[in-house]
This record gives sequence, C-alpha cells and structure tokens, in this order.
Amino acid sequence: MISNDLAAEIERLRQENEMLNVNLEELAKTNEFLVSATWRERDMKQKLHVALEELTLTKKVVDEQNKNIRDSINYASRIQDAIIPKYDELKEKFADIFIYHKAKDIVSGDFPWFFESGDYVYMAAVDCTGHGVPGAMMSLIGHLLLNDIANKEPVGAAELLTQLHGSVVKTLRQLEPGRQTSDGMDVAMCRIDRKNNEVSFAGAHRPLYYLSGGELEVFKGDKFPIGGNQYKGRNEFTEHAIRVKPGDTIVFFSDGWTDQFGGPDDQKFGAKRVRELLVENAHLSMGDLRNKIESTFDEWKGNGKQLDDVLVIGIRF
Repeated sequence: MISNDLAAEIERLRQENEMLNVNLEELAKTNEFLVSATWRERDMKQKLHVALEELTLTKKVVDEQNKNIRDSINYASRIQDAIIPKYDELKEKFADIFIYHKAKDIVSGDFPWFFESGDYVYMAAVDCTGHGVPGAMMSLIGHLLLNDIANKEPVGAAELLTQLHGSVVKTLRQLEPGRQTSDGMDVAMCRIDRKNNEVSFAGAHRPLYYLSGGELEVFKGDKFPIGGNQYKGRNEFTEHAIRVKPGDTIVFFSDGWTDQFGGPDDQKFGAKRVRELLVENAHLSMGDLRNKIESTFDEWKGNGKQLDDVLVIGIRF
C-alpha cells in the first residue's frame, strides 16, 4: 500500500513532467520559428544585397548621364558666351555702359546683342521663349538672324524687328499646318546714330527708359512679340526717335527683373520700383548703377528662387 507521502511525491513528479513536456513543445516551436526567421533573414539579406548592387549600378549610370548632361550644358554655355559682346569691346563704343546679366540656369534665354554698321551702333536686350537649354537654343537662332539682317543694310530699329519677326516665323516654320507655336522672343532694340546723337528705339513687348536731367520718360514697346502667328499681319513695329545729349541715359531690360517675386509681401518687383530705383540713382556711374541693381535684386529675391533670366543694359552718352 502506497503511503500518502509517496503518492503526493508521485503526483508532484507527474506534474513536473507535464510542465517539462509543455516547455519542450514551446522550445521546439521557438526553435522552429528561429530557424525559419534565420532563413528569412538570410533571404532578406540576399535580396537587400542584390537590390543594393542594382541601386549602385543605377546610381553609376545616373551619375554618368548627369555628367554628360552637365558637360553638354557647360559646352553650350561656352558657345553662348562666345556670342555675347565683351565689355572691353563695348567700352570702346560707348562712353559709359553696363550689362547686368544673371541667368536662372547655367545657360540663358536672355542675351545682349551688339552690332556696328558705319555710324550706327545697334544694341538690344533680347528675351527668348523659355530659359535654360531651350532658351539658349532660341538665343542662338535670334543672334544669327539679327546678324544676318543687320549685315545686309542699315535699317531702323522698327524695320529690324519687323524683319526679325518674319525670319523667326520662317526659320521655325510657324505658318505650316500643325506647327503653329508661340516660340519667339521679346526685344528692346536700339539703333544709336553717333553722328547725329540720336537713338531710334522699337520694342517687342519691352520698353525703354530714358533719363535726362533727373527726369525719366518711358517709351513703350508694341504689345506683340517676335515670332509666333497669334498676331499674324500685325507685327509691324513702332519707331521712337530720341535726341540725346551728354549725360543722358537709356536703360532697357528683360522682364525677369520686374517679374521677380520677393520682398516682405512676396510680390513682383514691378515696373514702378524699377522707375524709382533709376530716378533715385541717376547720379551714379553706370558701373555703380549696375551694382545697385544687382544688390537690390538679390535683396528683393532673398532666399526665394530666381524665376527667370535677368538682363539689364544701361548706356550713358
């Protein structure tokens, strides 16, 4: 006969055995989970390794493509720089002149144009459709067409713009069916007659500001551009004749200056501020006026993004 103490011990051992079996089952399940997790981890590491290799290869390809693009843009910039008149050359033709040119990207859709023919000197601020590479391509077209027109015979500013419009439309084949685009350019064009001290001005969407004796007069351009067929038959430009004397100043520019957002209320700089700046600083030399325009533009823009190419040309007689 089993004593009570022995029976109690047997029951305790039985319960411990059951607990051990439960623990063994849990350990077996845990081990199975760990083994499975280990394989999953290995598989994931393998997939991550493959993905990392693919990303590294993709980055290498993208970096190479970016380098090629940058090299191409930099080369385009050198070509564009070759067509822009050099300051030393301009200083030989004008007593006092400045050009403030700030591209939005490496290359620009804005460009200054200079051409000399006998007693006449042509100077223009040209703002082509777009900026960056597309604008730069249009600027090369504009430069070549302007030179071709001016090389033939001396014409007034308005006639030059009229011929330029026809040449752009023809070159871009904008009258052909399916090619009706508005690509082109806005231009402030001056022909300076050094013999008679006269400036003839014509503008395609761009004005000319004339400063004399501390007073400013605005000569507005016509309200249509160079190129495009949306104003078909109306692109004949108005010529303005200005008699200048020593000390008088003309300033003309692209719309990147007036259209730049900034200031305390994030507004456009606007034509009114341009006029005020020019009148207030009319006593400055052209070099100092350029620096004033640059510092004012940078202060107005602040930490904001430059929205367009900027070109400003000033000439004092």
